[in-house]
Amino acid sequence: MRAGVVGVGKLGGAVAFALAQEIPWDELVLVDALEGLAWAQAEDIRHGLPGPTPTVVRAGDLADLAGADVVVLAAGKGRKPGMTRLDLLHANAGLVASLGAAIGQVARKATLVVLTNPMDVMTTLARQASGLPRERVIGSGTLVDSVRLRVLLADRFRASPAEVDASVLGEHGDRAVPIFSRAKVRGEPLELDPGSKREIIEQLRGLSARVIEGKGGTAFGPAGCTAVLVRSLVSPTPGVVPASVVLRGEYGLRDVAVGVPAVLGQGRLIRVEEWPLRSDEQAGLQEAGHDLSRYVEDAAIVLGQAVRHARLEDFAAP
Repeated sequence: MRAGVVGVGKLGGAVAFALAQEIPWDELVLVDALEGLAWAQAEDIRHGLPGPTPTVVRAGDLADLAGADVVVLAAGKGRKPGMTRLDLLHANAGLVASLGAAIGQVARKATLVVLTNPMDVMTTLARQASGLPRERVIGSGTLVDSVRLRVLLADRFRASPAEVDASVLGEHGDRAVPIFSRAKVRGEPLELDPGSKREIIEQLRGLSARVIEGKGGTAFGPAGCTAVLVRSLVSPTPGVVPASVVLRGEYGLRDVAVGVPAVLGQGRLIRVEEWPLRSDEQAGLQEAGHDLSRYVEDAAIVLGQAVRHARLEDFAAP
């Protein structure tokens, strides 16, 4: 198997390291616009892999993604303290559209995994620009939000995160929707009063901002979760992972990427599971989808105004 990571700064570099550790690729190609960065990250990763490994990690350019099974797109401006993910829409829309189109042309058989924020909107744009089928364009989605929820619940109930089963759907952002109706701690259904739910939702939605304020950005959480997603994606055995998928009527939404239970395996999205949700959870998911649709429309306007795109040749290896 071959994989590529496009954009290997703080987050993309952490993702590349996690992928190199977790999955035995034949080759992992790193691509970045910044001269020398892809080479430096590749060398650093090679030095950090314990013991013998079959994976060849190297720098390359977009053309070297030909034949890749998976391409992770992490390029773009990162979120800074005080910013929301949606604040990055204008900064990253043109870049994602350009790179999505190029990756779709070069890596015709790959599944594209999108991390660039605002991730759900960028997943929709990447699907449109790449020309790849929706089964092969997936956003990292609410998987990291789901892990954060499990950690919050584990701390609250003095349990191990491994003893918590909980998922988040909707937007990877302020419209994240915890699915409390399916949550369990130590195998028992979760019972929370409305006030406790509101408190947990506020903690969940503000957690990333607190990490960014403290250390300037998130890396380990998204990187580890992306490795989990990609491992599920390339597995021959299908599994359910919260991921951002362009919907075709599931949950009453269409033509917008939203975090949903995605059955992944065999290199693609197999199907979207439609869970029975409580009315408030369904309403929250609908609200997230409709709001994200408006931001997709805003992105189309941005692209139609011919904002300056990053040049694809800037993504050549040094």
